[in-house]
Amino acid sequence: MNKMKWQVSRIEQTIPDDLIKKYKISSINQKILSSRNIITEEQLNDIFSEGKIHDPYLLFDMEKAVTRIKSAIDHAEPILVYGDYDADGVTSVTVLVKTLQSLGATVGWYIPNRFTEGYGPNEEAFRQAADEGVKLIITVDNGIQGHHEIDVANELGMDVIITDHHEIGQTLPNAFAIIHPMHPEGNYPFQHLAGVGVAYKVSHALLGEPNVNYLPFVTIGTISDLVSMTGENRALVKRGLTILNDTPPVGIAALLKQAKFSGEVNEETIGFIIGPRLNAVGRLDDARIAAELLQLDDPEEAEWIAEQVDAFNDERKAIVDTITEEAMIEAEEKINNGNRFLVLAKENWNEGVVGIVASRIVEKYHLPTIVLNIDYVNDYAKGSARSVEQISMYESLDQARELITKFGGHHMAAGMTLPIDHIEQLERRINLYLEEILQGEPIVPQLSIDAVIEMNDITVKNISDLTLLRPFGTDFPAPCLGIFNQTISEIKQIGQNAAHLKFKTMSDLNCLMWQQGELINEFTVGTQVNLAGTLQLNEWNGNVSPQMIVQSMQSEAVKFIDFRNTHPRKFAFLKDEQVAYVIHPSQPKLNEFYYYYGEFVSGHDKIVFRDIPDSFDNFKKTFDAIDADTVYFIFHKKNQIFFEGMPSLEKFKVLFKCFKMKPTIDLKADGGYLIDLLKVKPETLLFMLSVYKDLNFIHQSDLTYQLNPTIQKADIQSSESYLKRLNALKLEQTFLFSTLEQLKAHITSDNH
Repeated sequence: MNKMKWQVSRIEQTIPDDLIKKYKISSINQKILSSRNIITEEQLNDIFSEGKIHDPYLLFDMEKAVTRIKSAIDHAEPILVYGDYDADGVTSVTVLVKTLQSLGATVGWYIPNRFTEGYGPNEEAFRQAADEGVKLIITVDNGIQGHHEIDVANELGMDVIITDHHEIGQTLPNAFAIIHPMHPEGNYPFQHLAGVGVAYKVSHALLGEPNVNYLPFVTIGTISDLVSMTGENRALVKRGLTILNDTPPVGIAALLKQAKFSGEVNEETIGFIIGPRLNAVGRLDDARIAAELLQLDDPEEAEWIAEQVDAFNDERKAIVDTITEEAMIEAEEKINNGNRFLVLAKENWNEGVVGIVASRIVEKYHLPTIVLNIDYVNDYAKGSARSVEQISMYESLDQARELITKFGGHHMAAGMTLPIDHIEQLERRINLYLEEILQGEPIVPQLSIDAVIEMNDITVKNISDLTLLRPFGTDFPAPCLGIFNQTISEIKQIGQNAAHLKFKTMSDLNCLMWQQGELINEFTVGTQVNLAGTLQLNEWNGNVSPQMIVQSMQSEAVKFIDFRNTHPRKFAFLKDEQVAYVIHPSQPKLNEFYYYYGEFVSGHDKIVFRDIPDSFDNFKKTFDAIDADTVYFIFHKKNQIFFEGMPSLEKFKVLFKCFKMKPTIDLKADGGYLIDLLKVKPETLLFMLSVYKDLNFIHQSDLTYQLNPTIQKADIQSSESYLKRLNALKLEQTFLFSTLEQLKAHITSDNH
């Protein structure tokens, strides 16, 4: 897992006590809101009440637009609602079409095809509308960049009312009216409405009052489009979620039934179940059936179309998985070649899903990524880009603008089209640009932590109260909390292929970490850690207990991972890691990442002590110099002697008596007898003979040992071989057969 840089929010001011009491704010919520500088009564009211809905006539051109629409209705002029193919687009179409139908309008709707027409106003579609007698076009969730197409509509005798929320260019199109929360001549109190939010404001103005039955569509489009979950958006979504749970629209109910979902609908339900299904249709085909589903009142017909929409989503997931697998292979090659701005391109990658693929690549490698589909027939590459906080995707592409036919986007994402033969040039250019910005520094993922809490904050009631802060979304994310100085008491891998990590702390906090099962090799029982993540309640067999979903886990101390006396398959993963090895001086160095005991090792995050050291002093010399954050202990030794130990002095005496009785001993003939007599292993017998050789008690010629007739008295324990074995036994006892805690205490102590 990539290392994360934690950014803990500073609390400058806290919520006054009277407001804490008034809104019954828990200790955790108090810390979260204070860290986000939400401390005034007005701000707290936006969080804990339904919030404020603004007068639609505060939007510039609203009165002009309503007058024109009502005139079209009064004169039975055909009206065309022109939408977009994503969830925000189809919900926008639904809200406005239903509104116009309720007012008796002659209304039709049109959603362009992503692949054949692309995003926004389409000249051919506008000409077709004119041929069919349309007199008024109302765009929803698009149009603000459609200068040429709107000029064409004007020439054809059609008025165009633009309702949009996307970025406004340097000039405005020549439309009859423009309803946009950021209109340069307007002063609307909230500028971050989704496309469907703008459509709902038009609906409100036309009807004279808001139709709450349309709020579920507003909620779905707003959440799916990832606009700011603050201010009026928050107020709209809160109201919409209530209705979605009480009386959901027929089409949404059918979609949830098809997804086998029966729980409470919240922002996560929309973000992970409803939104992706509505988006899937437009990603793969014509988005019309998604809009048709939302407009239905017949449950049976809705169930039939929901089944089709769900099938599109299944197909979308399969396509994304296939492309992601191929893109990951290409990404690995690019990274191995030194690229840090990934440009991945291939023929037959579906243009509708490459943005999702780019997001997955960024999630895994934390590198800015462009994923392109190559169309050799039309000689262009088209795709999407996703970035990381530290790198602006818009600025990166803007400095290579001459290589790109068309692009648009912002800091974190972009879409583009370019000639195929410009792909390699673009890749080189943006990688050079990235290196100029970074100056060799790594791109480290960042995690914002709202507040550091204590274990006594973690109660069932406090976690339940976190739901009072919902809905979460852009600019108001689900709180990420830090819990420091926790000690792991239990840890194991769970799930298919041991993909996830489940552990418990000494303070009795249950934790889950998704897709990080491999971290079991870095965080062992007894490791003190800091945790960052979200809190939830776990219900099991009627019991409710706190649980943390950990997003990141760090240890300020060096992590010691114990692989001593274990099967090599346990640490086989190390061959794929960037590690430095410390080995016995008798072993060969395979490359520059191998070091002998006694040598200085620095500049490596991960160190593997592969072999048992030749001496404690050499071990300490190397160990004290390392600056790694993870240390793996293997301490391999082929022929261990710890369990055989040191032969007793009595056994040495018995062996000497054998020489007295038979001054010449042939190991080939007599070795077996001596082994049985002394009850030792062959290697130990050879050791005992080497001790007598050291003391000049015997002489050796091949496998024959002969007693020295002139022996001078000497202490067996003074033998070089004896002292060497004694040292080896101490090293094995220290490095192989102590507990991990004993070993850590011994090697970090100054007394040896």
